[in-house]
Amino acid sequence: MLLQTLAIPTILLVIFIWVVQPKQRHGKIAPGPKALPIIGNLHMLGKLPHRTLQTFARKYGPIMSLKLGQVQAIVVSSPETAELFLKTHDTVFASRPKIQASEYLSHGTKGLVFSEYSAYWRKVRKVCTLQLLSASKVDMFAPLRRQELGVLVKSLRNSAASREVVDLSEVLGELMENIVYKMVLGRARDHRFELKGLVHQVMNLVGAFNLADYMPWLGAFDPQGITRRLKKASKEIDQFLEQIIQDHEHNQYDNYKVQKAPHNNKDFVDILLSLMNQPIDLQGHQNVIDRTNIKAIILDMIMAAFDTSSTTVEWAMSELLRHQSVMKRLQDELENVVGMNRHVEEIDLEKLAYLNMVVKETLRLHPVAPLLVPRESREDVTIDGYFIKKKSRIIVNAWAIGRDPKVWHNPLMFDPKRFENCNVDIRGSDFRVIPFGSGRRGCPGIHMGLTTVKLVLAQLVHCFNWVLPLDMSPDELDMNEIFGLTTPRTLLVIFILILSYALFHPNQPQDDDKAHPPGPKPLPIIGNLHMLGKLPHRSLQALAKKYGPIMSIKLGQVPTIVVSSPETAELFLKTHDTVFASRPKTQASEYMSYGTKGLVFSEYGPYWRNMRKFCTTQLLSASKVDMFAPLRREELGLFVKSLEKAASSRDVVNISEQVGELMSNIVYKMILGRNKDDRFDLKGLTHEALHLSGVFNMADYVPWARAFDLQGLKRKFKKSKKAFDQVLEQTIKDHEDPTDSDKKSVHNSEDFVAILLSLMHQPMDQHEQKHVIDRTNVKAIILDMIGGSFDTSTSAIEWAMTELLRHPRVMKTLQDELNSVVGINKKVEESDLAKLPYLNMVVKETLRLYPVLPLLVPRESLENITINGYYIEKKSRILINAWAIGRDPKVWCNNAEMFYPERFMNNNVDIRGHDFQLIPFGSGRRGCPGIQLGLTSVGLILAQLVHCFNWELPLGISPDDLDMTEKFGITIPRCKPLLAIPTYRLLNKA
Repeated sequence: MLLQTLAIPTILLVIFIWVVQPKQRHGKIAPGPKALPIIGNLHMLGKLPHRTLQTFARKYGPIMSLKLGQVQAIVVSSPETAELFLKTHDTVFASRPKIQASEYLSHGTKGLVFSEYSAYWRKVRKVCTLQLLSASKVDMFAPLRRQELGVLVKSLRNSAASREVVDLSEVLGELMENIVYKMVLGRARDHRFELKGLVHQVMNLVGAFNLADYMPWLGAFDPQGITRRLKKASKEIDQFLEQIIQDHEHNQYDNYKVQKAPHNNKDFVDILLSLMNQPIDLQGHQNVIDRTNIKAIILDMIMAAFDTSSTTVEWAMSELLRHQSVMKRLQDELENVVGMNRHVEEIDLEKLAYLNMVVKETLRLHPVAPLLVPRESREDVTIDGYFIKKKSRIIVNAWAIGRDPKVWHNPLMFDPKRFENCNVDIRGSDFRVIPFGSGRRGCPGIHMGLTTVKLVLAQLVHCFNWVLPLDMSPDELDMNEIFGLTTPRTLLVIFILILSYALFHPNQPQDDDKAHPPGPKPLPIIGNLHMLGKLPHRSLQALAKKYGPIMSIKLGQVPTIVVSSPETAELFLKTHDTVFASRPKTQASEYMSYGTKGLVFSEYGPYWRNMRKFCTTQLLSASKVDMFAPLRREELGLFVKSLEKAASSRDVVNISEQVGELMSNIVYKMILGRNKDDRFDLKGLTHEALHLSGVFNMADYVPWARAFDLQGLKRKFKKSKKAFDQVLEQTIKDHEDPTDSDKKSVHNSEDFVAILLSLMHQPMDQHEQKHVIDRTNVKAIILDMIGGSFDTSTSAIEWAMTELLRHPRVMKTLQDELNSVVGINKKVEESDLAKLPYLNMVVKETLRLYPVLPLLVPRESLENITINGYYIEKKSRILINAWAIGRDPKVWCNNAEMFYPERFMNNNVDIRGHDFQLIPFGSGRRGCPGIQLGLTSVGLILAQLVHCFNWELPLGISPDDLDMTEKFGITIPRCKPLLAIPTYRLLNKA
């Protein structure tokens, strides 16, 4: 056992030394970004590698060198350099790299796409080109395409008749699936096999980031389980193809066989079977076509046909919908050439010059394979003065070439006219547009692909006019692309962590005999992190609909329980509150809370209990909140005066910014006892800290990754902590020595810092002498107060004003109440708030729909426990989806998404943590202790804004046009600032 234990680190050390030792160079290497040990430049690729590589090429040039793990890669990003690699030195770069996916899914690279360059590949290509993909063979399947397109048009006519919204992506996918079934396999869909699912599974595995392809020595470990999945997929595909071949051999597929004319009865499988046992090349008898060749070739044809054409048509239609003038010109051409009495036929295509331009422009901007299929150098070679060693991987960035401003005028604009009187070839002869590649390894199915794309696109545009749904404007179309199947940030660390996972978590015992909450299946290492998306609260709500209100997910290596209903929230936050009263340790809390010395992130225990009691009584009690009422009145008075000036000149006011400034002024004076200080940008520092705390930090989910600091967050945390510490230290010194003339900005009234300094060196609890307040405690508490005040109230007011602008009826009802209670001659005072029930309803409804912390602050279980029959292990992270609970139709009826404050009339729902259908401040021991301060600030500011001013949207924007998209972080503010024009409505002046 000792030998085995010692062997693992020894092997890793040897591998590391081998990886990082300097390699002998034979010439000038192409420039490129500096590579890290082991991982190379993998961490730099991001979600959209073609865009990242385009950016790098601007800095390093059109021939750029990268290290992908241990694989040397050359990235080509200009037409001139592409010609050198794909034409001048084509034979040197005519091979493919060996990857695990091709080994298993191409029957040992027996197909066409992934086969290495050799006599065998040349013969297979010749067979495919002549027997399957020649112009005559493409023409042979024209009746099939006509038939399937006819069915599609008929289906769309039915949709058009009832004005239905059509999912073009899905419809095009279905069309291509039907064509592939019949052209390649000679049958209608076969209920025995889910071909589409199998193909997408295969494509997922081919597109997945596989460590073994970049670190070949990891192949034996199969750390991601990809080898196992490849074997399984290979077996399923083989069974499917074997059945297809047997059906053809024995003619036992009458139920599925496509009925065609006798002269046109052959499909791809028929053609290949007729050639079986014959030499692949009549001039040579070494290689004959066998069953394995047929399966490999058929799989290549299926994969190449499934998504490529439909993706191109989808992009073309997107661009046409965004550019109505182009759509109109294309329809005019179709009317002129084809007429309005019949459908487009394939013989029409060569007469449609503008259609050809539209397709070229689509493929220029949106090549199906933006980096083409990688090639591999077969020998050492020097190109443009740069030495490229044998076995280098060659990546041609066709996407970047198509958008190169040195080649294309207005390269990002969709403008088919650029090809008018400009005979640019897209089949590989002209290197300005190479969507199909070029040279020996260029796509052999170009003719079939272009014929299919043009025919389908022409039919869609000729037979129908198209409009976007729900009054969506063309500019609102989402034009973002998805690259491959990698997830953001996972690529960054996964291969470094893979062996560490085996070392630090060897065969951990699992509680498999206990019932765990249901949830989606996690991936190795990353768990379910890839499923969270940009708005985790929404993603988790969607998953909860499938898996239930107590759901289990894995965030990296952290077991996590997601709670999504009032009943289950009560179990976690009340019934078993003590079990879930702790906080998980994160890097953010470690650095931004002075080693969790504050209140928010401190672990549950005697220290936290004393700290909470101290903060509640000394800083956040009702009497302390009331003590700062004059300060709030003063700042609000200045705020209203400023808005009155804007109202007099009909200026557009950025409500988000103005409310943020107001809260900033209040925070400065209430907490720090000073006006804004030019020496420090407290607001900027706070936003930076909140941003860092809300960033996905791999070290929090795979804790043994902390030492690597691969995202640089540890460095940023240290810098932010240092900057904050300087501000807080100077503030404390200013309070300790207020005589200095430079410190006249210190406010006269008692502030949080003054209160805390007066209690320094005293026990937090007079009955418990262990925990004494020191300078670090003061800083940690002040930092918590600042972080809890800056964005939370601002966000709530911002969302409330947004909804009031969208619902003038609610605005009018609230103003009527204010007129009645406060009067039109004076401003709102804090003493008025208790008499304003409708204002209270508006605030409740805002916090129901837009809780400031949508997932609250995560908790952590202190021990193993069973809840509702589900076992929850110690150290599990608990996420309460307050956002989902506030929108649960089982609780709030079918109008749960509607802003309707009247739902709280005669319904005394408490928002302070007692009623679990509305918990914007949490509940129980770890509920927010600053509720009173927060509600007072939100209620007063909102009331003042609505009472003192009428508001209207600028530039004729209608309420329905308001962007209601949120950003996810610690809080969920609006994505875009709220802009409106005020009109002063009180009879007195501010």
